[in-house]
Amino acid sequence: MNALAQSVLLVVTAPSVWEFTARLARSAFNARQFRIDSLVFVILVCLPALAGFLLYRLRVKATTRKLEDESVLSELAMLRTVVANLPDPIYMKDAESRFLMANEATAKNLGAASVADIVGKTDFDFYPEELARSFFEDERKVLLSGKPQVSKEERIKDANGGVRYLLSTKVPLFDGAGRAVGIVGVGRNITALKEVEAELRRVQEELKFKAAHDSLTSLLNRGAILEMLERELSRGQRENSSTAIFLGDLDHFKVANDTLGHPIGDEILCEVASRLLCAVRAYDLVGRYGGEEFLVVLPGCAGADALSRANHLRKAIDALPIHTSRGPVSLTISIGVIIARDWGNPTSTDILREVDKALYAAKDAGRNQCWLAEPALH
Repeated sequence: MNALAQSVLLVVTAPSVWEFTARLARSAFNARQFRIDSLVFVILVCLPALAGFLLYRLRVKATTRKLEDESVLSELAMLRTVVANLPDPIYMKDAESRFLMANEATAKNLGAASVADIVGKTDFDFYPEELARSFFEDERKVLLSGKPQVSKEERIKDANGGVRYLLSTKVPLFDGAGRAVGIVGVGRNITALKEVEAELRRVQEELKFKAAHDSLTSLLNRGAILEMLERELSRGQRENSSTAIFLGDLDHFKVANDTLGHPIGDEILCEVASRLLCAVRAYDLVGRYGGEEFLVVLPGCAGADALSRANHLRKAIDALPIHTSRGPVSLTISIGVIIARDWGNPTSTDILREVDKALYAAKDAGRNQCWLAEPALH
């Protein structure tokens, strides 16, 4: 009950007021004056009624305020219970980034035993210097700008080497004068989501790899190597550079395959693919063109350099026997060579036709050699 209400109550309930009212009433009735003027009426009737009304209103207000206070306390207790049991970190910090309050999820996220262990401390007490510095700088930006930082992804490395990801939102906390005096932060653990995303990316990359690579040798498959050939021919024409193309075929592979069996033939093909990849440059392209045929595209390669590289690949196959589960197998390879720029602006179809002719010329010349396709003009 406030001071004004107490004053009114004292006035209307004071004994002197009621005694004065009683004297007026007795004198009026003793004098047989049944006519009551307005002042007497106010004193005798209105003033007590007003006092009763004021008392009633004060009691109602006191009861209402008590109920409101109990309701507020109940709501605060409920809110604290909700915040304390939320699985996501929720916290409040002052202008110096010290924790003022937090829930259990925040303490767990920091590696603290309880909320009491983090109040008054900063991220520097729990995280490595570099990580804590990044959090502190983010919070300074929020305080200085007065604008929230919404859903920023934070990567946190645990002491045991594990990695967690949080989606963090930080909003400024203002005082009555509109000054930013702290921040309120909310975090969402998205580690499981990141793991799912990583697995999806891995599967997508695997599917993409399988779509472009031979399932046995892991070289580019026929479709992919022909696509790369088109791309390099177009780039060579734009940049006026030279592209060399090799078409290699294993000599007498069918005999080895039929004699030793297809599983041994697969082992041979895998080893040949590995040797070819080791013998080319990092940016050269190697694909399985057919059963035992391999197409190699070499950007920026021309003239004698092309033949030199072709012979390097040939020797990589011929140098050592191929070890299989049935013992060592010696094989050679014949290679047709073509330099695209020597043929003007040929299409991929022209290239494949002429390099195939060069390959069979190498076969006819005795196998285990390289043959350069030259335009008829030469």
